[in-house]
Amino acid sequence: MKLHFERALVERLLAHAEAAEAHSPTLDQLFSPAYQKEPVIGRMPTHADIDATRIPAGLMLVGDQGVYLMSNGTPCLPDPDGAPNLVAYAREADPRSASSDWYDIKCASFGGDDGAEFLSAEVIRQALDATGDGPVWIDVSPTDIRAPCLSSTQ
Repeated sequence: MKLHFERALVERLLAHAEAAEAHSPTLDQLFSPAYQKEPVIGRMPTHADIDATRIPAGLMLVGDQGVYLMSNGTPCLPDPDGAPNLVAYAREADPRSASSDWYDIKCASFGGDDGAEFLSAEVIRQALDATGDGPVWIDVSPTDIRAPCLSSTQ
C-alpha cells in the first residue's frame, strides 16, 4: 500500500539525521554486532551496548499509533507542539486526522505489531528525487518496504 508523506517534513527529518553525530538504533540494529561496542553474547543487548556513532543516518519507518517517519539522529528533533520527536505521519495512517480508518490502514500496511524499520539516508534521497515535487511515497506491506527510485536509464 502506498503511503504518502509531506515532502518538506521528510526533508527536514533527513537533514536532522544527516547532521547528527550519533543515531538511535532500531531493534534489528541493536542486535547487530556491527553497531555494538563489543560483541554481546549470552544476554539481550541494550542501548548502552551500542556505539551510536556507528549507526548510519536515516529515517525510521514506525508503525504504532499510525505510521510515520522520524529521524534517527540524536538528540531527537523535538516537535514544536511539545512532543519529544517530530514525525511525518503517512497521510493515510495519521491518527490526528478526521478519518477513523488510520488503524485499519496501519494494520494493512505495516501489520498488527508495532515496530520500526530503518531506511537509509540514501534510500530516502532516492525517494525524494523519484517523487518529484509532490508528496514522498513509500510502498509498505507487512512483509516488504519499497521506496521509489529513478532508474539508471532515465
